[in-house]
Amino acid sequence: MKYLTIDTTTKVSSIALAEDGKLIAEGFLHTTKTHSERIIPMLDQLFTAADWKLSELELIGVVRGPGSFTGIRIGIATAQGLAQVLNLPLIGILSLDALAWAGWGREEDIVPILDARKNEWYTARYCWTKEKEEAECLTSPQALTTGEWLEQLKDLNRPICFVGDAAGKAKQQIEAVLGERARVMPDYISLPRGAYAAREVWRRWQEVGAGEKVEPYYIRFSEAEVNWAKKERARKGETHE
Repeated sequence: MKYLTIDTTTKVSSIALAEDGKLIAEGFLHTTKTHSERIIPMLDQLFTAADWKLSELELIGVVRGPGSFTGIRIGIATAQGLAQVLNLPLIGILSLDALAWAGWGREEDIVPILDARKNEWYTARYCWTKEKEEAECLTSPQALTTGEWLEQLKDLNRPICFVGDAAGKAKQQIEAVLGERARVMPDYISLPRGAYAAREVWRRWQEVGAGEKVEPYYIRFSEAEVNWAKKERARKGETHE
């Protein structure tokens, strides 16, 4: 089965072409351009380089969050548009699940951390099981302050492998709390990659197949939604008076 994956949940635009779980081609851009400027040219170049045609695709996978609210919407809209035009099944995966593949086979717990702004991370915790060769989620995806999450991990008294776009920036902070128990992966391993998404899409496809509705996975409300809720509460308070 030939398929395409799209990940625009962080500042990195990453796409991949894969067949039966095997990576065929990968696109990666970490520049100042927006996802809307990058994604279509990247797709065109990748298909040309791989000598694939859109008509050959049998599945489209997209990373649906958590991450950048705008990036999530761009990725899902692009994937949905292609799936509708090509009449293909669409499957969604989580960014943290995909990033767990950056620590494939490691003995430490794998902890992806993505920049959620406001001194917070989107994060989860995984461990690799040798029997199934897949990552078991030990702590569900959540948004936590950096200090709170590191203190929780410290209490576990286990070696931790950190991946994700926040890992390199927070290396000193992480090591100050966890010391030698921390392993912070470099950017070329840590950042979201099409290869990780391709592998997680294939695992998810084999597990559940098509049929799930692909919706954004934000974890928390956006700033606009928070401000709107405040205005609504204020308006209702004024109305009651």
